[in-house]
Amino acid sequence: MKYFAYDPETGFEIFETSEEASSHAQEAIDMYREEASEGWPESVESVCWGEVKQRSQESTFNAGDEDDLDKEYSDYHLEDIE
Repeated sequence: MKYFAYDPETGFEIFETSEEASSHAQEAIDMYREEASEGWPESVESVCWGEVKQRSQESTFNAGDEDDLDKEYSDYHLEDIE
């Protein structure tokens, strides 16, 4: 999953291809168009799509403190999408 589309009505969604993401964003604009006879809603300006470059990834580790050797901790960092 490398592509996303965002629409204030439906939120953030992930897609496998750029075509799917672009199509989803265009469909959202088309839905707003149905309301445009009374003026375009401001939220249409937030519709977008793009490529996801990184995502959060959990990593676990031991504290390193002799008293807490058995305790695992977790943290998050950004990792490239393959």
